Amino acid sequence: MDILKSVQKDYAIINKAAGEFLYKLSGNNIKKDITLAAEMSGLKLLRTSKVDLSQVAPGVILLGAIPDETYKIMDRFIMGWAISNWINPLGVGKVNIPDDVKDYLPEVTQLEIPFADICEQNSINNDYYPFVAASAALKLVLAGKKMKLLDAKIGLAMVLYHIISGSKTVPNQTYH
Repeated sequence: MDILKSVQKDYAIINKAAGEFLYKLSGNNIKKDITLAAEMSGLKLLRTSKVDLSQVAPGVILLGAIPDETYKIMDRFIMGWAISNWINPLGVGKVNIPDDVKDYLPEVTQLEIPFADICEQNSINNDYYPFVAASAALKLVLAGKKMKLLDAKIGLAMVLYHIISGSKTVPNQTYH
């Protein structure tokens, strides 16, 4: 069974864990919280790579650590989630992300232990961790749209951008 079919089959528990993770975020800055959740997704992808992060300086950008196929799977998941939640993802790749939300947030590592605890308490398979964090980010995009705090296409673009950023940036610390 491919990973997306497995994720779909187990989505109820993934969605539950994503909702619980939202409570670990600040709750007072939707763009920052989307960024942190998306970067957690990327960081969990990076942690599953074969790269020994302890041998690479924090902040270094790694190219090629994550296979392109993995990004395609995450993209399909995000676009499918968007469509199923009445967010039109067409043209999201052409959206300009505001400069004030492009920076990598090194404090994402401070959320790794609480995130892992939530996933473990919900018996989430490690392979699903990136999908849990991405779901949390997507829930925030949807909330931002409904509350008119954020254009949904900008939110989706931020999620995609920060998953990649989180998956290519060596974290400052190594919390597991």
